[in-house]
Amino acid sequence: MKKSLSYVICILAGVTLFYCCQSPAEKKEPSTADSTNPGNAVVLNTSQWNFSGITATPYLPTELNYPSTETDQVVFAWNEFLALNWKSAWSTDHTRDKPDYNWNYSFRGEPYPSTPVRWETFAHRTELRPASNHMLPFDAPPHYSFGDNSIKPVNGSDDFTLFDNLDENNEIGSCDVYGQVGSTIKKDIMVLYQAKANREEYDYLQKYFPTKQALTVATGNLHDNIQKYSAYYPGTDTACDISPAKKVLCLPCGVAGAPGSGVAEGAVEVKTAWRELRPEEDATTFFIRRVIVYEKSPDGKNISFTNKNYALIGLHIIHKTHNYPNFIFATFEHVGVEKQDMAYYELGGPLAGQPVRDYPRLHPIPAIVDSSTAYAHRLLAGKNKASIWQNYRLVGVQTRPTNDTTAFNFFMANYVIESDPPLARFHGSSLNAPFNMGNNILFEKKFYSMGGCQGCHGVAQTILGGDGSFLMDDVGKPVDTPDIGIHDKFQRYLNAFQKIKIRDQELLNHRH
Repeated sequence: MKKSLSYVICILAGVTLFYCCQSPAEKKEPSTADSTNPGNAVVLNTSQWNFSGITATPYLPTELNYPSTETDQVVFAWNEFLALNWKSAWSTDHTRDKPDYNWNYSFRGEPYPSTPVRWETFAHRTELRPASNHMLPFDAPPHYSFGDNSIKPVNGSDDFTLFDNLDENNEIGSCDVYGQVGSTIKKDIMVLYQAKANREEYDYLQKYFPTKQALTVATGNLHDNIQKYSAYYPGTDTACDISPAKKVLCLPCGVAGAPGSGVAEGAVEVKTAWRELRPEEDATTFFIRRVIVYEKSPDGKNISFTNKNYALIGLHIIHKTHNYPNFIFATFEHVGVEKQDMAYYELGGPLAGQPVRDYPRLHPIPAIVDSSTAYAHRLLAGKNKASIWQNYRLVGVQTRPTNDTTAFNFFMANYVIESDPPLARFHGSSLNAPFNMGNNILFEKKFYSMGGCQGCHGVAQTILGGDGSFLMDDVGKPVDTPDIGIHDKFQRYLNAFQKIKIRDQELLNHRH
């Protein structure tokens, strides 16, 4: 029960450990891109690497070879990005998570489609885990189910069926992030987030664990099996293809095969970060959408929604495959985020309420990653000089877990999705103990202390039983209200870990 001991430690350490282990004033480590062309498009020599595998097609790659080189990994990430930003078929046949094969990146010289791209038509977290406890067909128009269903529009023209529903306003309860704060630290441009899942993940959940009760059983069984057997199910050494009859959560894995040939793509999730632009900013360099955002009444008792134009500044893609059942993590961001006068506020601990302005990127972007961005930008420019995606860069890729802190992208942080040290330098056993080097992820019956995004999502596997997905856990889900109405998100996770500690002790007592 070594894992249980880690949980005890994390609870005793509490909020103080969460914040005190890293200083936000640490000296900035410039990325290769920063030193070459700060805050703008990457211009590097790509001749030492062969990125010819990067293609602008509608076909999502379904598997990454193992073993894979760093070049293989960045090529895979870019092919995901370009496939998922392909125009979707929604506007022509009202099918979600499907590309429009009549479109391409050269189409009419437009910066990006005026209708949804493929990832936008994924299922929002409140569609995947609706408060109504009733999942609708995946291809139904966007529908957002909160607890009391009393959220009203601010204006009569506001639309609650837009694909982009920015209902999250912080980084897993860790910090609030703002852009263009100025010398007086204005807090009027807040970074907002949303999380979505693809058809395969949605259909799997709807078919086998469609209700909160059924999913709670499956995640509980997965957690217990991991603690007792170091496996998803006794006698297995993989996290793929476990029969749903076993009643453990095991999201579908992508398989090797020609993209577009009908082979399984596997579970894919995206998390996106957005903010409003000030009038003086150049909106032509951003992917901009009409989105759903939320407002609170002056007395704080009611929440309403409205529609505004927001700019995309960050995009995570996580993708589960047979070779990489702990998900492949790829993260992208707008090339100018470090020059957009960002600041964050910690939501707890001794630094709570103190702004951290112009915070550093805690890990440099590797040269091969920046070079792949330069190659992809040239590819896009050759097809369409107006392509908006020339203003977005790859930050990093993570594949298989490791204990080697010097490994490629062991730490991988998006500047606006993992902004503060607890997330940007995560390498611990829980969200409450982010730096203790404790075990956080299971791979082929062995536990690892993985860093960055994958290590953090490992907590959702080993502690919460969510198969590496924070959309699957039982913490505040189904979602009762947009995050604007939530003040205790971090505390909810703390409470969950306390309950799990008690359950683990009960398991230990039962075994003895």
